[in-house]
Amino acid sequence: MNYAKKILGIAVVGIMILIFVGCAGKPIAIKNVPPKAYTIEKDKARTISASASGFQLLLFIPIDINNRQERAYTLLKAQANGGFITDVKIKESWTYALIGTVYKTTITATVYPVH
Repeated sequence: MNYAKKILGIAVVGIMILIFVGCAGKPIAIKNVPPKAYTIEKDKARTISASASGFQLLLFIPIDINNRQERAYTLLKAQANGGFITDVKIKESWTYALIGTVYKTTITATVYPVH
């Protein structure tokens, strides 16, 4: 009887660890660009945007949820072509689907070319 309680306790702790690890995401690091670096090119600024989505199946099983911000920022940097990324805005939205929820991250920024 005591042996069964130990196994149950280990199973509960294992499941809790899996849940917490599954809910962990990696933060993105956005470089701080001093305004003097792009002041000369102010008239050549352009706005870019990138999005990434994930799905929460049955409101419990995450599919591509935790790295949405990182994927969207990687796409944004690719659009910037090495330019200075400033005025970053992050928008989170969700849409209910029949068997879960779609979560979407959209990052919009202003890019100034490197002179």
